[in-house]
Amino acid sequence: MRQSVRILSWIVAAPIVILVVLFAVSNRDSITLRLWPFPDQLTLLIPLFTLIQLFVGFLLGAIVTWIGDRRRRRETRLLNKRVAELEQSLAETERKLAEARARQVSTAA
Repeated sequence: MRQSVRILSWIVAAPIVILVVLFAVSNRDSITLRLWPFPDQLTLLIPLFTLIQLFVGFLLGAIVTWIGDRRRRRETRLLNKRVAELEQSLAETERKLAEARARQVSTAA
């Protein structure tokens, strides 16, 4: 399953990377950005502006995914705690069983 997801992510990511590189090589002009309430303006190269937008989009997507995945992480944490408790209980029960068998053998002999 993980291998197929990895292959699928490469199939999706490779064309996007190729398109971004082609865009950056093809457009070397600069643009001027102004934000209405502020008097300042910012001049950037188009490839730099595009990479900034992609990076911000990536960060926002990662944050949304992380927040949306919190229930699964919590459930996994609780299940791991429960497994540890059950393993400890099993070890205690096996120890008691071994002691009972040893007593039974010594009583029978």
